Parts: sequence; structure tokens; C-alpha cells
Amino acid sequence: MFKAQDLAKAMNAAFLGNGEQEFTGVSTDSRKITPGQLFVALKGESFDGHAYCAKAIELGAKGVVISSDVDNLPADVCVFKVADTLKGYQDIAHYYRSTLQNIKIFAITGSNGKTSTKDLLAACLAAKYNVIKTQANFNNEIGLPYTLLSIKPDTDIAVVEMGMRGLGQIDALCKIANPDSGLITNVGETHMEILGSKENIGKAKSEIVVDLPADGFAILNGDNEYVRKAADKTKAKVIHFGLTEACDYIGSDIVTTSEGTSFTCTEKATGEKVAVKFSLIGEHNVYNALSAIAGSRCYGVSLAEAANALANAVLTGSRQEVVHQSGITFINDAYNASPASMEAGLATLGVAKKANNARSIAVLADMLELGPISEDAHRRTAHWALAAGTDYIICYGEEAKYIADEFKKLGGKAEYFANREEAGKALVALAKEGDIILLKGSHSMQVNKMLELFQ
Repeated sequence: MFKAQDLAKAMNAAFLGNGEQEFTGVSTDSRKITPGQLFVALKGESFDGHAYCAKAIELGAKGVVISSDVDNLPADVCVFKVADTLKGYQDIAHYYRSTLQNIKIFAITGSNGKTSTKDLLAACLAAKYNVIKTQANFNNEIGLPYTLLSIKPDTDIAVVEMGMRGLGQIDALCKIANPDSGLITNVGETHMEILGSKENIGKAKSEIVVDLPADGFAILNGDNEYVRKAADKTKAKVIHFGLTEACDYIGSDIVTTSEGTSFTCTEKATGEKVAVKFSLIGEHNVYNALSAIAGSRCYGVSLAEAANALANAVLTGSRQEVVHQSGITFINDAYNASPASMEAGLATLGVAKKANNARSIAVLADMLELGPISEDAHRRTAHWALAAGTDYIICYGEEAKYIADEFKKLGGKAEYFANREEAGKALVALAKEGDIILLKGSHSMQVNKMLELFQ
């Protein structure tokens, strides 16, 4: 429950109404209002929540947060007027977080793997605690407040994902959430168009550990030089994970099949080992699993409990999701794409091809926001495809043409199309029972829709 006078103070809002009014929750979607909630009228490029205040009140909202005047509001409805409703929404979330003295916030960022790692870490922590996590990829300035406001009184730990596109953005999210611990999966070339270098990307990601408390934990990829530098920027206890002996949690004896991956995790401090087997494919997912083990161990989850949780973890869709349709195996890894995740996805396809003695096809679309390295990154993709033994590539999008061009130069078979519809027709004509097909590209390219053609 939120009291009106407390929220008015938190938002520094001009307030009209009953200060003792209590709200059952906060919503930014007028369609999903339940009686007693507070409606925040967000503005976007293509929408304005102020137009839906009347609808929200009709459904039972007892108050509205606005930045411009709204006509004919009922006299019994509390009105909070602020300069920026998004900032007001964030202020409410920050205020609520400040009341949660006994709850730990564990924040995750990284160029690749942060959503999978969020799911794995939440699963490991859930072996001992009541855990909530960021839903889907609600990892931005709107999604983070949504997650914080969904924390229940009986929640022990909230695992929150933090994304960014520039310097200062993760710092701003941390000022809303005040995390107790932070985890950086890796630093790669994602957002190179905006930040210009891996060094700058590393600086942006390291913002997640700068203000961690001394009794918190910074879980860092010990095999990534740009992530290791973050250790110098935090007061928290630093824990490294990776495949090298310099790390605190070490993965070894990695075996990957088309059904999943197994490896041994060694805890350096104790020498204790545990065998881990989970459904994700590829060495890059071993890093994600190791980070989840390391993070959960900091909160008292045993190695055995963590390994068991990983074996049963359920991940957010379209991240190396294995789908069987029409006698064909699809590796649906189409949620997003960067050079590192593209290389990993193609390596996964190669493992599955070998394990099943099957023909492999890669449907690849643009990797976005790569700036001046875009052509080179897409051409490198062709080399990764060749190394993975990919039999055939189908590409579409403005940038993916470089993949097809380079793959042909290397002697491979590739077709390029301007759009998804034409690429889909080619895939339907080419695919046959027994094939293994990788679907990969940036989210807006909607490569996952290829699955609909085989239902």
C-alpha cells in the first residue's frame, strides 16, 4: 500500500487530494488498472498516457500522475503533477525500494547473456530464497521501476537486469534500485555505434558496481579484460568466474551436445567441485552458469543446490530455445544479436550438426547498432559460419548482405534477400526433415517469426 502524502513527497509533486488516500499499486497501463491503483500517465513518441486518465479512473484508479493538465478529473481522485511523469514513476519505485530494508537487490548487466544469466541466477537463489526477477527484458528506465514495484513483502531477493545504450545510463538505474550486489557477464561490441570502443563499453557496464556497499558482492567475468577492470571501482567483495585458474569459480571438462552442456565447477577457496548439466548449448552458456553459481554462493546456496537448480532452470524465450517442428530442429536464438552472440550461436549450430549428423542451415539477419564496424562484423560472421561447418546460409536485411557475400567468397552456399518474407519462402523451399536450423538476428529483425512458417 502506498499513502498519497508519501508519494507526493517522493515525487516532489504538486498534489491535490486526500493525503491519507492509500493506493493498492501503481500502473502505467490504463488497460490493466485494478481498483485502488495509481495511474502514471507516461508519454512516448507514439503515445500519451494523459489521454487515458479517464479510462484508468473508470476502471478504478484512485489517483493519477500527470505532467500536463487533464480536464474533468473527478473531485475524489488524487492528482500528482510533476515535470516529467517517467521521473515521477522512477521516484515512486526508488521510494518503495527504500522501504524494503530486508530485501536484497542483485543487478545484472553485460554485452551478452544478461537475460539468460538473470534467469539462471534467479533459479539458483530460489533454492533457498523467495525470489523475483525482471520479466522478459524489462531492463530499461521504464522496466526497472516496473520490476521494483512488483516486489512483494515476502520477497527475499530481487534479480534485476540493467541494459544501457550509453555512458551514465546504468548509473541512473542503480540510483533507482540501490543494488546490494552486481554482476557483469562480459563486455563485447554491442552498442559500438554509440560508445565507440570496448573500453567505453566497459566503463559503462562497470557503473553497476561503483556504488555497491562494502558488504555486497561484485561478480565479474575473470576472463574478460574489460570486465576485470571493474574490480578497481568497487568497495564490494569481488568474485571472479571463468575458465582460467585465476578465477574463483572455474569451469572445466566442458561437453556440449545438441541436448545441452555439462561441465565441472570448482570453487577455488574450498577446492569443492560439482558436476553441472543443463539444457543450454555452448561454452558461452558455461560462463552464464558459472556466474549464477558464484552469485548464489555469495548468499549461502550450496554448490549442489545451485547445480540442481541449473538443471531445471527455465529461460526467457528465444534464447537458444530448441524447438522441434515438422521434423526439423530449430535453435531459436533470435531475441537479439551481437558479434559475440552470433559467433556463439553459430558454434552451437556446429555442435548440434555434428552430434546429430545433420544438415545445418543458418537464417541470419542484421546485427544492429554496430556503427563503423558493422560491415566487418557481418563479414566475420561468415567465417564463424564456415568454421562451424554450416551447410547453407539464408540472410536478409541491409547489413546481412555482407554475410552472404563473404560466405560465397569462402566457397559456401548462401542466399541473400531484402526482407524476411522472401527469406522465409526460400527457407520453406530449402528445409527438409532432419535439418537443424539456427535463427539469429537483432530483435527488431523478427527472425523468430520463421517458426510460424513450419507450424
